[in-house]
Amino acid sequence: MSDALPIAALPLREHVYERLQELLISRSLAPGDHLVEERLAAQLGVSRGPVREALQRLHRDGWITLRPRYGAFVNKPTRQQVHEFFEARQLVEREAAHLAAVRRTPEDAAELLEICDRADADWRRGVPSQEMAAHTARFHRAVLVHARNHLLLQFGEQLSLRSRWFFAPLVSSIAPRAWHEHRQVAELIAAGEAARAAEAMHRHVALSRNSYLEIHPDGDVHETDLVPVRGTGAQATDPGR
Repeated sequence: MSDALPIAALPLREHVYERLQELLISRSLAPGDHLVEERLAAQLGVSRGPVREALQRLHRDGWITLRPRYGAFVNKPTRQQVHEFFEARQLVEREAAHLAAVRRTPEDAAELLEICDRADADWRRGVPSQEMAAHTARFHRAVLVHARNHLLLQFGEQLSLRSRWFFAPLVSSIAPRAWHEHRQVAELIAAGEAARAAEAMHRHVALSRNSYLEIHPDGDVHETDLVPVRGTGAQATDPGR
């Protein structure tokens, strides 16, 4: 955070909140870190007041914990949070993929496939993991947008913030497999295969959950609930096979 720029725009509390949220999502403020008001205020170039307000809101939104007499600490994802996050994401994104396939236009299909092409090219060029994470966020948001359901989009965008938080440390290790799965979803949506697109997205989220739990095995998902990861080829990930 030493290179953070001062915040001058108003409303100040919103900008402080968004800046801190981005630092949490990117893991610049890592799980378990102690957040000191004075230090954050100095780094962001603001007074302690808006920092205090932002910390209160981050606490209400589940990003940090405020401990009496000890201060603010970045939350570590709990078993229950892991379970609830992936459960919600499967429900929302599966339905989004289904609706996107039903309501697709040629422009929708072209956009999804273009996102996949750009991600593949950047992966081959060895771009930083944060740029690959941005491609992932764009792909999932595009699917939500093409579902053409405003409320579903709102839910999905909230989940996207959590997804970036969960997967910031894992982008490099799961990128090749994840982007194979993204392309499969995009192609099924483009073809209007609504049921298969929904199943492919459901499986993609389930495999992402497996990847997370390989690194964080204390997640609240039972072993029998996990989808076996058999490989990264089309046969292993194609739900229609």
